[in-house]
Formats: sequence, structure tokens, C-alpha cells
Amino acid sequence: MLARHERHLIARYLWPGAGGRLVLLVAAIGCTGVMIGVAALVLVIAVMNGAQTRLADSVAPVDGHLSITVPAGARPTEAQVAAAIARIAGVIRTEPIREITAGLSIDGRITPITLQGRDPRTLYRLVPTMRSALAHSPDPASAVAIGQTAALQLGLFPGDRIAIGRVVLGPDRTLSLDLTPARVATFYLDDDKGGDRVTVYAPLDSLPILQNDSAVTRRVAVVLADATQEAAVTAAIRRRLGPAYPIISWQQANRALLAALVTEKIGMTIAVGLVTLVALFNILSSMTLLARAKRREIAILRTMGVTARSIMRIFATVGSIIALIGAGIGLSLAAALLTQRGAIVAAVRHLSPARQAEWDVFLSLPIGISARELAVIALSVLAGAVLASLYPAWRAGRTSPALVLRAD
Repeated sequence: MLARHERHLIARYLWPGAGGRLVLLVAAIGCTGVMIGVAALVLVIAVMNGAQTRLADSVAPVDGHLSITVPAGARPTEAQVAAAIARIAGVIRTEPIREITAGLSIDGRITPITLQGRDPRTLYRLVPTMRSALAHSPDPASAVAIGQTAALQLGLFPGDRIAIGRVVLGPDRTLSLDLTPARVATFYLDDDKGGDRVTVYAPLDSLPILQNDSAVTRRVAVVLADATQEAAVTAAIRRRLGPAYPIISWQQANRALLAALVTEKIGMTIAVGLVTLVALFNILSSMTLLARAKRREIAILRTMGVTARSIMRIFATVGSIIALIGAGIGLSLAAALLTQRGAIVAAVRHLSPARQAEWDVFLSLPIGISARELAVIALSVLAGAVLASLYPAWRAGRTSPALVLRAD
């Protein structure tokens, strides 16, 4: 606890008066730097959290939070495994999926694709036009859906005939091509992924190639009510199914992309943190100037019985208060920018009309920051302020009253 005279001196040194205008200017610069650094840090972390949440929200409806592979030759079908898992607490939806890596043949050209057989209910959600396309198709059993961008690159149109095939190694080690005829029924939005990964959807029980148990990968997609309960649900699934069923989470399946997001988050956090570090050096400078400006006053206080430790405590508290004021204003500024981002984007949208899509993506991000991250930011700034104030406080505490008063 601070003594009464220490609180009085702290209030006095926070506003040093006409004689300390330079000290006040440097302290204001440091406070402003901390404000900008904290606000930028909160915004960066919130946006990166939103990008990671968006990734989870986009992956889970398609491939689930968990993916369980049904071993080849296993007696239960993927539908039976899905039904058994659906009763586990925390699971809101399961879906059997049949998947195969194959080749898409168009006029002699072969393009690698991933063919997925999906449950009709999920298929109609992923491809809204699929229900109508199947209803008006002359051969629904051969109908498939392909991404719009991929179809544009491949030169495909609705109704085009294609062939989906795989290379088969015979008993005599000869190679043959197993082709399944299909027809492009409709397109779906593939987020401009283009040729990076072409995914073709078909009803689960349609194409003959999907019924070949020796060729397809049978798995079950599991969507959780709360992604944070992933470990508990995984343990419950392992207890029910046993160790023979491999389980992969969406984070493991998207490890490279998540690693890129984490690396970018760390890099941006370090870059923005350097701004706060420079501001803390300004606080060190202001405390050094304050200690030099108040040398005579400190010497008089020492002769009146104020201890060196008390002087150190006063200066350390002054520096910490300046940093906390900047951090508090920075947090308020970041909160205002995050809550009013719609109005801000609407105000500046006309300045860059060519980037309308980027603004829309930013507005749709589920931006957020946890209380733990805010606490880490606040504690880091406070620790930095205390460290920045230690040297000036130590110098002020070591002021010799005899030398100062004799020089005056």
C-alpha cells in the first residue's frame, strides 16, 4: 500500500506543472504510443481469431469437426457407425461419406478429382440446385455436381457427359482403366479455389464407382455442438468404437492452413508489439527526465526522512499509471472500432470501390477476442511499464541529498 505522502507526490508528478512541460510532452507521447499499440494489438488478434473461426465454420458443415475412417473389410457399414456415434453427448449430426481420388476424363483429358458420395440431405445443403437438377435429370443415377470455377476452367456446362475413372492393377500386374460414365447436373460455388482441389459431389448410392468397397474410403463426418469439446467427444467415440477406427479432427486435416494462420498471427503480434515497446521506451525517457527535473525536490524529501525505496515506489507507480492510462484508452478504442466496424466500413467503402469483396469478407468475419488474451495484453503492458520505470526509479532513489544541495 502507498503512504499518504507517496500518493500526494504521485499525483503531483503526473502533472508536473509549467516547469515540466517537456516531461509532460514525452509522457504524453509514450501514453499515446501505448494506446495505439494496444488498440492495434487487440484488433490484430481479434481479426486473426475471426479468420480461424471462419475456417472452422466453413470446414465443419462440409467435412465435420471429426472424421472417422471405417477400416476396409469392417463389418459395420459407415451408416451403422454414424448411427452409433449420433447418440454420444455433444454430437449434433453425423453423416456417412464415401470418397475416392479419381480422374475426370473430358475428351481425352484427365484431371485429378476427389469424388464424394454424400447423403442427399447434406448434398442438397452443399449444392442447393441439386434437388431440382436430379428431379429434371433423365438419368439421376449418373448425375454429379462440380464447382463453378473448376467447371469454367475445364470447359464444362450443365448436361455435359464425362467419365470418372481409376487405374486398376490386375492380378497379373497389368494396368487397366475402370471408367464410370457420369453427367454434369449442376454447379456449386467453390470459393474460387479453381484447380487447387476439384471436388465432385454425387448422391451416396448413385455411381457404381462409389459402391466398390475395395476402392473407396468409407468415413463418417461428425459435427459437434461445441468445438471446444472435441477431445472429450473423441475419447467417447474411441471407447465406443475401439482403436481400429482412425479419428482425425478438422485441425489435423487443415494443419498446414492453421499453421499459416498461427504464423501470421504471431508475426503480426510481434510487429505490433514493437510499437508498444517503443512507447514504453518513451515512458522510460519521460521518467528519466522527471527524475532529473525533480533532483532538488527529491534531495529535500530525502533530508526530511523519505526513504530511497519510497522514492523508487513513487516513480515506478507514475510510469505504470501512464502506461495503464494508454492501455485503457487503447482497449476502449479497439472496442469502439470492433463494435462499429459496419459503420466505419460503410464510411470508407467509397474510397476503394474496387475492393468491395474484401470489405464484405471483413464484415462477415466472426471477430472476437477472449478475456484471457485481453488479460495477457494488459499484464504485458503493465509489466513492461514497471520494467521501463525501474531504472529511472532506481536512479531517483539513489539521489544523494548532500551532493545535490551542495551543487545548488
